[in-house]
Amino acid sequence: MRTRLCLSAVVVSLAAMVVASSVAVADELPVPPAPAATGSITGTVSFKGTAPVREKLRRDSDPVCAATEAFSEDVVVNKGKLAGVLVRIKNGTAGTHAAPSAPAVLIQDKCTYAPRVIGIVAGQQVAIRNGDPTFHNVRGNLGDKTLFNLPHAKGAGDIIRDNLGKAGDIVDMNCDVHPWMRSFVAIHDHPFFTVTGDSGAFTLTGLPEGKYTVEAWHPVLGLKSTTVTIGKGKKAKAKASFAFKAKAK
Repeated sequence: MRTRLCLSAVVVSLAAMVVASSVAVADELPVPPAPAATGSITGTVSFKGTAPVREKLRRDSDPVCAATEAFSEDVVVNKGKLAGVLVRIKNGTAGTHAAPSAPAVLIQDKCTYAPRVIGIVAGQQVAIRNGDPTFHNVRGNLGDKTLFNLPHAKGAGDIIRDNLGKAGDIVDMNCDVHPWMRSFVAIHDHPFFTVTGDSGAFTLTGLPEGKYTVEAWHPVLGLKSTTVTIGKGKKAKAKASFAFKAKAK
């Protein structure tokens, strides 16, 4: 009888050890990452009415600039589609996101800023590159406030700027040597933004389920917005469209 009791006690003890060991192992297993969001928003930005005539820029103040013909970038329309429109999820509605480690790059090329409109995440660096064999200066304004005004000689390294502003700010980049040069840096608290090219098309990806306000901002024509809902499965792909027209004079 004593032998049977002893064996029973050993079995119970071993079982308890196995359970305890299993719990310990389970506690040590890494938690799998949440699946990446797969929602997307696609669409186009159009221009209604007669497109403004793009005036030829007078750039003969600098022989380097005069060597290349250039036209106004205020409003660029191609077959009814509007280029240079920043499309984004409204700031303050898409969670908190760290700034990318890589800087956004703004290039001075043929005496023009390229791209004309860029988006960054708050805290992301902007690298301004002189690709021209001539002298520029780079002045960044936030409203009426001058943030910096720096010379940029030919062959000089990139000008690196940190912490340009907070989400919602738009920094206006200018060159006082070549006053037709202008670019805009829009700052966000998330990475869900893009800028339209000649096709007017845009795509925002990596969005979780939910209802979103989508904004389209143009430096001359202003801001428009619409709402979309991203669901599951086939409903994870939403569509949006915007139409701008010339401002009344």
